Amino acid sequence: MKIKGSLTLPLQPNDSVQKQMSSPHILIADDHAVIRTGLKYLLARHFKDVVTGEADACSTLTSCLEKESYTHLILDMQLGDCNSLERIPEILSSHPDILVMVYTMSPEAIYGKRLLQMGVLSFLSKEEEEETLIHALTLFLQGRPYVSEALRSAIEQEQGRTGQSANPFDELSEREMAVLRFLLQGLRVKEIANRLELKMSTVATYKVRIFEKLNVNNVADMHRLADVYHLG
Repeated sequence: MKIKGSLTLPLQPNDSVQKQMSSPHILIADDHAVIRTGLKYLLARHFKDVVTGEADACSTLTSCLEKESYTHLILDMQLGDCNSLERIPEILSSHPDILVMVYTMSPEAIYGKRLLQMGVLSFLSKEEEEETLIHALTLFLQGRPYVSEALRSAIEQEQGRTGQSANPFDELSEREMAVLRFLLQGLRVKEIANRLELKMSTVATYKVRIFEKLNVNNVADMHRLADVYHLG
């Protein structure tokens, strides 16, 4: 059960998810081999009849999804050749039955609510303890969401509330967020254009929009604002 366009968290798995549970087929997409190996070990140790696959980049992720019928996807925000944030809508559109958990070091306060709105089922920080990871995986394989108490509280406060979000980064589009991350990494417009396969003028326009939405005048101010909201 996906949460696309909504912040309401489902409590029980539906029938289709329960059928998937009989033999979960999980794709682990992360560019760090130690993460993939650790997740495969925990899944094999704590869950029966789990079949796992691996992807270390967006290119292999796409290939795996085309070749196999996966029921679940555990996805890092940053893969070697792309920003997963921009790929998630495409994945959910092309594979509407797949359940997605984002397992990442990217800050929950910036990305958690956004990803749930996009249709991701669960969001988990890599800084969590193993006990929390196992609990999150249990819920995920049941078709139930895992979110931290802090994120759940933020979602509940958001429900029924109107007006602009207090977090200025919530106002950025997915493409603007991708450009922002590269700017924070110190990349120049030309380098970002090459990474995202865009024209330099297009990236420059995104940069201007980002500055306007964040109400900053330069990259230094943007860095200070990012520090305030723990945007790594």
